[in-house]
Amino acid sequence: MSTDFEQNTAWIRRAQTDMKAFLEGLAARLEGDMPGLVEIDRKKDGFFAKTSHVEGITIHTENNDYFLKQAGAHLSTVRAKVVRGVVLKHENLPLSTWLESLAKDLADLSGEMQGASRALHDFLMG
Repeated sequence: MSTDFEQNTAWIRRAQTDMKAFLEGLAARLEGDMPGLVEIDRKKDGFFAKTSHVEGITIHTENNDYFLKQAGAHLSTVRAKVVRGVVLKHENLPLSTWLESLAKDLADLSGEMQGASRALHDFLMG
């Protein structure tokens, strides 16, 4: 039993370390790839520190806002249904479900933007 406990706590420590790296990587990727649609909340590592870490990520899509927040070892992922700038519903989701929903909404948004780009191109060139 002791060995199982030690293995479980080791996996938890590893997951927490991996999550910090995941947040930093996700924030950098989203911030660079989708300016204007992503907000990154950073917190300084200390009063005089030059370094900071990602504390939260907000992604705005056509129909939903996605919030990812880390507070210590706790990670929360929320999808908010937004209509004309008004939040109608908040849903706490598991990370995997949150990522799947975000990927779907980003694919939908990309498709809409591609269609608009084609229509504008055809209009101007036509």
